[in-house]
Amino acid sequence: MFELFRMFGNRKLFILLIVLVLFIALMGVTLGDRVGLTWPEKFVKDTVGFTQRVVNKPASAVSGFFKDISELGQVYDENDRLRIKVAQLERDLVNYNQMKNDVDGLKASLNFTKTQTDNSTKHYRFAQVVSVNEDVNNPTVNIDVGSKDGVEVGMAVTSIDGMVGVVSTTTDYTATVQLITSLSLTSPDSYAISATADGKSGTFGIVESYDPKEKRLLMTGIKNDDPTKMIKSGDIIVSSGSGGVFPAGIVLGKVMVVEPSQFGLTSTAKIRPTASFVEWKELFVVIPGPDPNAATGDGTP
Repeated sequence: MFELFRMFGNRKLFILLIVLVLFIALMGVTLGDRVGLTWPEKFVKDTVGFTQRVVNKPASAVSGFFKDISELGQVYDENDRLRIKVAQLERDLVNYNQMKNDVDGLKASLNFTKTQTDNSTKHYRFAQVVSVNEDVNNPTVNIDVGSKDGVEVGMAVTSIDGMVGVVSTTTDYTATVQLITSLSLTSPDSYAISATADGKSGTFGIVESYDPKEKRLLMTGIKNDDPTKMIKSGDIIVSSGSGGVFPAGIVLGKVMVVEPSQFGLTSTAKIRPTASFVEWKELFVVIPGPDPNAATGDGTP
């Protein structure tokens, strides 16, 4: 009892004890059915939440600081790789300009006509696909560029992967593209593409039909007289530029198999088109000749 009275003699300790007892009693009373929190509970939660915020904020800042340092290192590494790529592109551009000057000089020396010059160069006109006609006998797509944009009937149209077709009709601001999957020897509206194997000068053939069952372009008229110029499986087939219809270098597809023709004098190559013919959004019209906007830097190189 003496110790108890002695404790009560300490006023501060006594007041603290009384507050603690009242606080516990109040919380015990409010543990029954109720909605929401009492003010002591709110006080405790707010105090704990504030303390956590004060402690976590510096910790988060320190953690974020080290994360930023790590990401900054990655940015520096990426910048180094980009600088190397830019340097390589600049060297390639110098080489390209040098080769272009050499080619232009050779054309002048050979007295190239304007038609020959236009046929050996090309530029691209970007186009959005407006609609698709999936008619089996006449598959076409409509694009949002037309004669006002320099697009003409007979121009080749490609995707990023390869050739998809030829402009069949135009209006001022739209054009219809007949797909190469409609190529047929029996159709009066069909067309033929003079083709060659990329990197094999002297190889020649005509792509003028499409096999819908095998989903392959057929390249016919391949001569067998020179083994060094024969087209083989795996070759990439591009337009040759012969005949002045399509510019040279438009990718058509990859040779899957080469078979002898009916009489054995020539061969026929079955080509898998590089274009996917699925869900196009953007296409490019191949326009023969140099880009008139190239000098100002506004055109597509």
